[in-house]
Amino acid sequence: MLYNYETEYGSIGVTKNVIGKIIVEAVAQFGGKVTISNHKGKLANIASKISGADELSYIEISTGTKGVNVKIYVVIRFGTSISTVTNQLIETIQKNVKEFVDIELNSVSVVVAGVISKNIVRRYIEVKR
Repeated sequence: MLYNYETEYGSIGVTKNVIGKIIVEAVAQFGGKVTISNHKGKLANIASKISGADELSYIEISTGTKGVNVKIYVVIRFGTSISTVTNQLIETIQKNVKEFVDIELNSVSVVVAGVISKNIVRRYIEVKR
């Protein structure tokens, strides 16, 4: 259990998978222009993308003293604005986590691990808030 809190109706527990699914949905809003990858820019294969299990393993979620820390690695299609995507992704993740599970995020870090053109060109551009 990542986070537990009490309500008048009982105890509510939030796991890393819940926050991971919120993040995967936030990345999906870009319609294939942004894909979750590992720290080297390697994409998940087709079979694991269908289940979503491999993408969740690429997301780093940890608890801090003030809240939850999130770090994701993404690969962006060539021609897509890195600053626009990273800022919009951070805002969407913060808003959705607060709205759906009522947890304060201590930090959200989006690392652009590569850019896809014909091949994946490795990069390491980190945007953190």
